[in-house]
Amino acid sequence: MLPELKPYLTALALPPTSLLIFILIGALLIRSNPKLAKRIIFFSVTTIWLISTNAFSVWFHNQVIPEYPLVTAIDLEEKSVQAIVVLGGGVVVGLPGGDQQLNKSSLERLRLGAQLARQSGLPLVFSGGSGWGAKDASVAEADVAEKVLQDAFGIKLNYKESRSRDTQENAAYTKDLLSKDGIQRIALVTSSTHLSRSGAEFKKIGFEVTVAAIGQPTASSEAVLRWMPRASDLEISQQILRELLATLIQKLDFPRLSRPPEPSHQ
Repeated sequence: MLPELKPYLTALALPPTSLLIFILIGALLIRSNPKLAKRIIFFSVTTIWLISTNAFSVWFHNQVIPEYPLVTAIDLEEKSVQAIVVLGGGVVVGLPGGDQQLNKSSLERLRLGAQLARQSGLPLVFSGGSGWGAKDASVAEADVAEKVLQDAFGIKLNYKESRSRDTQENAAYTKDLLSKDGIQRIALVTSSTHLSRSGAEFKKIGFEVTVAAIGQPTASSEAVLRWMPRASDLEISQQILRELLATLIQKLDFPRLSRPPEPSHQ
């Protein structure tokens, strides 16, 4: 499997797309095998409902994802962290004027990174290119983040890694960038669902990693509403399933394309 196919195959494998496909299959079988068709449709609809609830998404997160403590500037100082590395989480395209903006996940990560950088005085690093599924004309996510940092937070980005297309390349290219200045102890800022895999990649490449999680879900205060489907809870369940799938693909070690050409660093 070529890496460029990963975004498309992942989208097909994950809910709600995969479950909607099952519902379609059930609908096609309704005349020839109504008993099987009803079971497929019932299973798919029930699963979509369940994974879209706050009760399930929080439970699922707690079962699969470690609980990460809140990280402060004091923690970074005690661990002799040398830089804060924020991993990109995606961009929003198709905005008026053709501009691109960070999506919610990426913006949350950047906000925490900027906060820790301001409080600790440590250099801030953003790692994120265009992704395997991006069009050739797409702006690198690190370029978008640099503009957001300057315009919204009034902070200068110290290091910008804009070539990476996935987590493995986040680690490899960030290592290329920071090793020139002898930086190996980092605080890694990303979503809680992403930290286990990304932290392993950065440690494997030679970094000493202090993890800083964002986006850990909490249970709703209303018991009844915990079982009502919401798009935000479906997204949490989907993110966890995506990480499980990505971890499996990573273990299978599919062949990768060659790296993009080396650019000049700022």
